[in-house]
Amino acid sequence: MPVAEEIQALPRIERVGDRTVDADRYTDQQILSVEIERVFKQSWVVAVPVWKVASPNSYAVLQESGIDVLVTRDADGVLRAFRNACLHRGSRLMHGCGKAASLQCEYHGWKYALDGRLMSVPGSTGFGAIDVSSMNLLSVPVKVAGGLVWVHLGDDPPPFESHLTGVAEQWERYQLDEMQPIEERVFTIPVNWKSMIENAFDYYHVAQVHRHTIHAHVDSQPELALYGDHIRQNLHIAPYGWRKRLDQRCSRGGPYSDRQMARLFKYTIFPNTMLNVLPYHLTVMRFWPDGVGKTRLHYSFCKRRGARGVEWLRAHATWLASRVILAEDVRMLVRCQHDLDSDAVPHHLLHDHEAASAHFHAVLGRYMETSPAQQGG
Repeated sequence: MPVAEEIQALPRIERVGDRTVDADRYTDQQILSVEIERVFKQSWVVAVPVWKVASPNSYAVLQESGIDVLVTRDADGVLRAFRNACLHRGSRLMHGCGKAASLQCEYHGWKYALDGRLMSVPGSTGFGAIDVSSMNLLSVPVKVAGGLVWVHLGDDPPPFESHLTGVAEQWERYQLDEMQPIEERVFTIPVNWKSMIENAFDYYHVAQVHRHTIHAHVDSQPELALYGDHIRQNLHIAPYGWRKRLDQRCSRGGPYSDRQMARLFKYTIFPNTMLNVLPYHLTVMRFWPDGVGKTRLHYSFCKRRGARGVEWLRAHATWLASRVILAEDVRMLVRCQHDLDSDAVPHHLLHDHEAASAHFHAVLGRYMETSPAQQGG
């Protein structure tokens, strides 16, 4: 039987001050520097999709926004994460993703096992009285949820389970570890990262920017809910009579609620990850700042492993539609980012349909105003 689901409404914006966002948040380099240090380096963030390190002796690297993390799965299948730096001179160890029996620094040849242990050092006696034998890689807390590998670079990370309370339980029904990519790409887009992620949950622009795509195939506003720092949205796209029968043929996994069968669920996980989830597909978008006016978008569109027939066709058709919608968004956002360079509008106003943006900025502001030591406590 489908599992019952409780819907929590996103509060309306009541205070006038919550309806404005300072324009310099999207253009000021100093603000971005604080965001990287106090938000990205003090939050649980997605390092890599789990499918990149699914097999023994595999590795994958995240290098974005000053974060350089190496995720490994050793021969016994144990998943770990480390700072991607040799303990000799700090050189990067690995690039991209792949298979390896060991990790060797290209500079001086120090070699590490996939569990982080130092295996060998050329000319180790040349370091005099310094014993280098125990200089293992610096480990990073690592967890798996939603088919994704999460890491935290802070000194005292909050419990991962509390970070995703209420959200991870919903993901379990979709069995997202069964998803595999139709397409994976990294796009470099000349837009501030906050504009990119806000657009992902902003419904106010849909009637204008997506009037021939999304807006033409919906008949109701999305439902919005808060889960701590995170935002969930669900939208009934193409609510046509034949839809229910098609859903039943493309909904392996579960058990799903009626909403999960019929609606696109969009999860925005603070600070920079968004998941679009349906029983037959998963989209993962991670928005990494690359300078104040540029975002590196890690985009993955996935189908369920073993998809055939109608399910396979539907997943691929949805992928093509997703790319069209993404292109519509990017064209508009690039023009808007250029306009943000002007001081003509120093404060942006938020509509009721942008209440999710108000929540996002409130959470962001809390992190920005809190030192790393206070966040860890």
